[in-house]
Amino acid sequence: MGFENRILISKKALKELQSLPVKERELVKDRISKLAYFPLVRLDVQKLRGYENVYHLRVGGYRVLFEYEKTEKIVRILKIGKRENVY
Repeated sequence: MGFENRILISKKALKELQSLPVKERELVKDRISKLAYFPLVRLDVQKLRGYENVYHLRVGGYRVLFEYEKTEKIVRILKIGKRENVY
C-alpha cells in the first residue's frame, strides 16, 4: 500500500484551471500533482480557518482550495483562482 492520495478535481475547478494563462496553468498543474503525496511533500499549504479538512495551496498569485480526507486518502480540488477572488 503506497502513500499516494487520489486527486479528484471538481468541474468548477477544472474550468477555472483551463481559464488560467498557459504558464500559470502548467505551474498550478505541477503543484496539484504533488498533492498526491500530501502531507509528506513540502508545499506552501495552510489549513483554512473555520473548516475541518479544507486547505489552500499557494502557487504564486493563485490559490488552490482543496479538501483532504485522510482516512480515504483523497485530495478533492474545490476551487482555483487569484488570491483576491478565491475565498
